[in-house]
Amino acid sequence: MSDDSTNQFFRVMQERHFLGLCRKLALSGETLVSNAQFGVASAAAGNVRVFFEHERGLCLFGIGATTDANALCSVEEFAERFPRIRLMSEGYQRLSLEEQRSFIELHWPDLQIMFSPEHIGETRKWRAAAVTEMTLGYSRGS
Repeated sequence: MSDDSTNQFFRVMQERHFLGLCRKLALSGETLVSNAQFGVASAAAGNVRVFFEHERGLCLFGIGATTDANALCSVEEFAERFPRIRLMSEGYQRLSLEEQRSFIELHWPDLQIMFSPEHIGETRKWRAAAVTEMTLGYSRGS
């Protein structure tokens, strides 16, 4: 993709998936960082900041605390804490952008609690443990 088509693709995907979510959940304070290969839009409400990221043609949603400059993790990773929507044959869950957006909407009250001042420490510990487990899985060759 050329730089112009990459930026155009990001804008189209942002409008289709992110901006509607912002309106529905009354997210505000939108920020946008974009260059030829990478783009991130984010907005927040309550305790949660939602990120919409684009890198070289791939888009995904991320979630973090309102004050975070970067997502704590992707929605796909966060969705592992909830009953699975579906599993691929390898045992992984892959969510489309529409499913990621729907997950955020459906679990918005839960996310507000998980990122609240009372529970953010637990949420960050969960993420650190998940990263450690993933790293160990790579070192074991799984």
